[in-house]
Amino acid sequence: MVTDKNFTPPSPSTLHTLSVLSGKGGVGKSNIAAALAFALADFGKRVILIDADLGMANLDILCGVRNARYNIAHLIEGSRTLKEIMVHFKTSERAEKAGGSVSLLPGGYGIKEIADLDEYAMGRLFDALSGLEDLADYIIMDAGAGIHRGVLSFAYASEMTLLITTPEPTSIRDAYGVIKSLGTQAWRGSDEVSGGLMMVVNMAASSREAQEVAERIRLASMQFLGNAPMYLGYVLRDPVIERAVKNCRIFYRSEPSSPAGICVRNIAGDLLRLCEGVDIKHEEPAAERVQKKKGMRGFLSRLVKTLFEDDKKKI
Repeated sequence: MVTDKNFTPPSPSTLHTLSVLSGKGGVGKSNIAAALAFALADFGKRVILIDADLGMANLDILCGVRNARYNIAHLIEGSRTLKEIMVHFKTSERAEKAGGSVSLLPGGYGIKEIADLDEYAMGRLFDALSGLEDLADYIIMDAGAGIHRGVLSFAYASEMTLLITTPEPTSIRDAYGVIKSLGTQAWRGSDEVSGGLMMVVNMAASSREAQEVAERIRLASMQFLGNAPMYLGYVLRDPVIERAVKNCRIFYRSEPSSPAGICVRNIAGDLLRLCEGVDIKHEEPAAERVQKKKGMRGFLSRLVKTLFEDDKKKI
């Protein structure tokens, strides 16, 4: 549920980047990332999913892609092009009529392997990824869990960051840990690296429970960090999700009218309002951060700066 009375709609952009992360594993981060992609497609958006969980890439399996022939490793090697690597999914009739689409760029390299690339290989990788600029309206990166450098770097580089938590106490604690890490290094930094941090409560028993969890995290963040993530919405605990995961399917794709599917659609609608300036009621501050850092080339530039700054690697 997006609320911000001080929100100013951003100027139009051809591409928006969104990183999805979590404080701990098992909170449904990848499920939400993939479901959100298909929900945005229903609104007529071209979406590319990138498996950015460096070292633990499995988004292809979750999406039902068995033994993907190519991945980002082939892109780095130069043996395959970007279009050859991308996996295209069948979307709903509504999405097709509206011009929406969903594609996946499978992972395959961990952070250590990427950091060890020579200048030529790194340049080739980033030149190829720059080509995504003309192929999508939204790029959703399924980043990892925790607060290690690889996860936080994607948050710093993206236009928007979506933090996934659940009502479980351990999940709430770890979500705050991520916010604290981002707050120290991003919110208190320059505008160049301060992103739009938003939060979704997954596996909620009700909207009230989700609201209470979000308020706990926001109040603690505001009290101790001086800033807090925007509460974007919630996804109800729903048996259709467990069934979909067991069958390697995206729950929104198979049952968009389920309670969880409706929640994801609402989140997608609010995200579009933030990014594209559609009329919306606002009550909370700080959404103006979403206006900045658009485009794939800008994302890649910031990713290099943050991901490899400790290695002082020149790209």
